[in-house]
Amino acid sequence: MTSISEWKRWILYNLIGEGIHNVLFEDQIKKLSGRHYENNLTIALNILVDSGILLKLETNKRKKFIVNYERLSDAQKILNDNRNWTYNKDNEKENKNVNQYFSEPEGYSFWFNIEEKNPRNRKSIYNLYCKKTDDLDFSAQIITQRYSRILHMGSLRQNDSNISKLWKACQQLSQITKKGEFILQDLQDKERKACGNNRQRGKISLAIFKKLGYIRENGRKGNSTSFTLTGKNPPFTTLDKLINT
Repeated sequence: MTSISEWKRWILYNLIGEGIHNVLFEDQIKKLSGRHYENNLTIALNILVDSGILLKLETNKRKKFIVNYERLSDAQKILNDNRNWTYNKDNEKENKNVNQYFSEPEGYSFWFNIEEKNPRNRKSIYNLYCKKTDDLDFSAQIITQRYSRILHMGSLRQNDSNISKLWKACQQLSQITKKGEFILQDLQDKERKACGNNRQRGKISLAIFKKLGYIRENGRKGNSTSFTLTGKNPPFTTLDKLINT
């Protein structure tokens, strides 16, 4: 069973976790928590309302919840409290379960995931998804101990999407670097805007290209994995070249 304090953080993340003030309807909370909905979630919600951190409103007979702006600092303190996120054998399983409650990107099907550990041995999970109506349109759900975030990569069928820009950058790097090798930092330097400030899109794109067979690992360069192209391309690459010539 997930603790009340963890449910309070989960509720507040869904309301203000991305820096945007959202509204949560009562039925949305049940939908987001899915099969994990339990009494502790209801208790956590009631505590937040009773303490004045959340406002409980009703529109067209639908109950909804928002963060009380006058208590925003208190809500953020709860959201950013790290005391409940220390890894140990007793709560590691609980943290993993809570991570599963974050909503997945709508209209996408789960494809695969990868795990990453930083120097402090904190683990991040990257869940990769394909769009149900376009198998070359990708999104990723990044899950850490503190938050869950969804990044839309776009479709390889669209030239101006982030994933297409990063694929073109990989192709260009293979032509200008020694032995056609490149690392994540090279990709970041080449296409900084598409990669994003924290390089997460770069990491995601390399995982996708490797899974699709477009690139392969080619040893190490310092502390980083180096990659080379395999010669395999998106199925429409040749057609694009014909159209653009």
